[in-house]
Amino acid sequence: VTGVTVRLVRKADAVRTMLVIFNRLEDATNTVMDIIGAGIVPAAMELMDQVIVGAVESGLKLGLPTDAEAILIIELDGVEAGLDEMMDKVVEFCDKNNVREIKRAQTAEERLALWQGRKRSFGCIGKLSRAFVCEDGVVPRTRLSEIIRKIRAISEKNNIRIAIIAHAGDGSLHPILLYDERDPDEIRRMIQSSEETIEACLDLDGSVTGE
Repeated sequence: VTGVTVRLVRKADAVRTMLVIFNRLEDATNTVMDIIGAGIVPAAMELMDQVIVGAVESGLKLGLPTDAEAILIIELDGVEAGLDEMMDKVVEFCDKNNVREIKRAQTAEERLALWQGRKRSFGCIGKLSRAFVCEDGVVPRTRLSEIIRKIRAISEKNNIRIAIIAHAGDGSLHPILLYDERDPDEIRRMIQSSEETIEACLDLDGSVTGE
């Protein structure tokens, strides 16, 4: 590294954070599209699929429902005035899309607790698999449901478990391919699944990386 350029950004006056649980993955991704379509730009909107939620709950025992297909962590920040109204609008979109449960952080400690599962998710994958490969792709936000369905089909076809974490607000996602490095055939199927996953992103007008 020969140089770094930085930009100082004022810390937000206020933050609102909530963890949102959906029984169906499509309901979660439809909520994301409704929020963005309304012109609301969250500071963060992270999606964890059922496989990741299972790993996190197995490792951290946070009380997350392992039967839910998706969990969103939505965080808004900005000036205090108007932030609650914006969060109420987000809740409306969640209700519209059959939300199962919403947990709102009331304190800084509760906010950290809601983020704990996402922040430590990669460290929990060892509960599911001896080894994993994390891919990095991106698709238009409107095609998030479509790419996740395609990845699920790839997982089933090749008999390789694939977990998904997504930065849902910008369509960036991390498919995490779980495999046993002692099994040559499983390595082959993992590599094939990895290639097919990236090709699926490209087929949906995406790119090989969103980072």
